[in-house]
Order: sequence, then structure tokens, then C-alpha cells
Amino acid sequence: MKLTKFAHACVRLEKDGKVLLVDPGTFSEAAAFERADAILVTHEHQDHLDIERVQALDVPVYTNAGVAAQLTELGDRVHVIAGGQSFETAGFSISAYGKDHAVILPEWGVPCENIGFLIDDAVYHPGDSFTQPDRAVHTNLVPISGPWFSLPPAVDYARSVKSEQLVGIHDALLSPIGLGMFPRFLNSDERPFVGLAPGESTEIN
Repeated sequence: MKLTKFAHACVRLEKDGKVLLVDPGTFSEAAAFERADAILVTHEHQDHLDIERVQALDVPVYTNAGVAAQLTELGDRVHVIAGGQSFETAGFSISAYGKDHAVILPEWGVPCENIGFLIDDAVYHPGDSFTQPDRAVHTNLVPISGPWFSLPPAVDYARSVKSEQLVGIHDALLSPIGLGMFPRFLNSDERPFVGLAPGESTEIN
């Protein structure tokens, strides 16, 4: 399986000729939308969901109820998923985790629903949360910036999830200097941090 990172939180997974697109948002490059056999969306914020470009792809979308309410034009192409559910699409096995987006400011409370996706028991995308999967994974996608972001919980999340490698996501707000800081905090011999730039890929064994 091949994982390609796009800008911010969008990743593409390719296996056996099939393409799974996760969190294609308004920051995502046009190349991310060139082809997909299915789409996963963790939550409704525009940096994870570009409604117009998702609607233009004639493929199934799996997401939570909050996002589904914004995609009613797609009819039965939209499938509502909740944490604890598992399903298959485009040749990939998916398990969903969690319920809530991380708190941005205490007075705002939980801003919206958020579900993390574990793909083929190998790649975990938490969306805008530090919700953990219930098993070891090959590649853990770690958010490394954002209005809700805090470094200590991110490091704790990265250390708590058993994985073979870490890939940083949710990074569009960081400068090159900020991006260069993260190997210091997240890299280890047991769990190397892979700093993928948009368009770069890694193989998932």
C-alpha cells in the first residue's frame, strides 16, 4: 500500500489499483482530486472537506452525521459512520474511532463531531483529535499544528499509539522552521518520524 501526503491533513492511499482519499479539504492540491474510488472525511471543517470538489467526484463518501448533513446533494453516495463501526470500501477495510473534535477554546466546547479512521489495520488518521485506536498500527498520522493543537498531548498521543512510524499531518499553518522542529519532539529509534512534504509518498508494508 502506498501513502501519499497532500497539503495539510489530506492523504491518498493506493492498493491493488484502488484509491482511497482521506480528508480532501480546501487546502488540498488539485492533484488530490484527480482520482478516487472512495472518500473518508473525519469532520466538517473546510480544511478537511472541500464540499464542491468532493461533490464533483462520483464516488461513495464515508463520514459522520455532521458532514453528511452538508452533502445531502450526493444522496445515497454518502454513508454515515460512527465510532465503533467497521466497513469495507474500494478494497480497504476501515474502522472508525471516537466522536468529538478536540476543544479549541473551553468556552466553545466541542466544536463538531470527529471520527478517526483506521485503514487496513495499518494507517490511522485521527482527524482533529488525539483519539487513539485500540491496536498497533504501521503508520500513525500525527497532527502537528492547528488552533486546537497543543504539543504535550500530541507527543503523548504519538508515544501511546504503538506504531512503526509517524507521519505529520495538519501542518499547513507551520513555517519551514516550525516543520523542522518536530523530529526533535517525535522522532525515536522505535518509531521514526517521517517528514513528508506534500506530494511525497511512503510505502506501508
